[in-house]
Amino acid sequence: MTALVRYLLADLVRSQRYLPVVIAFLAVLGVLYSGDPGDPVSAYAGSCVMVYPIAAWFAVVVATAEDPVQRTVTAVTAGGWGRLQVGVAGLATLGAVTLSVLGAVAPVLISGHPYGPVEVAIGLGAHLSCSFTGTAVGLLVSRPVINRIGWTAVAAMGIVVITFPLKRMPPVGAVLGLLSDRDVGHALPVLAGSGALAAVLLVVATAVSRFAARRS
Repeated sequence: MTALVRYLLADLVRSQRYLPVVIAFLAVLGVLYSGDPGDPVSAYAGSCVMVYPIAAWFAVVVATAEDPVQRTVTAVTAGGWGRLQVGVAGLATLGAVTLSVLGAVAPVLISGHPYGPVEVAIGLGAHLSCSFTGTAVGLLVSRPVINRIGWTAVAAMGIVVITFPLKRMPPVGAVLGLLSDRDVGHALPVLAGSGALAAVLLVVATAVSRFAARRS
């Protein structure tokens, strides 16, 4: 599986399709933290709002990096469509983790604001919850579940737009509520619950995409 993920990563790097995702997120971080971001905890809400759709976008990019013919060859070489989809989910998850780390350390590196280990840990947990949820969305709406990129974009946008108004609903709503309220005292149970739910959603999305791949 490690070799498969490394191959998918190399192919993604060659395609350069990841660049708009990374550039967009770095631009957001630059705008958010170029000045005074304010309270260390609530400042993370802005980047968490963005990491959710961007992680979904990255998952779609990973799932569609190869054309259908090349992806078929990769599936045969990998040992089947199901195994390939697990590799795709693994690479998309690594991307989500990378985006989360960038989001958590960005204010420390850019703003120079006093962020302690507790604030950074809260930021990392919040970003992971949102990015894992986004990755699950991306896997559910991309190939092989939805094979047309236009419908994939519409579905991803629709899910993100619908879930944002659901305030306090885990995992994303609960995390954003925690950050907005600066409720550090309840950070551990909220982040643990939201993170666990996001991980479950990611596993379910991987299973659905794997089933769809086997049926295709």
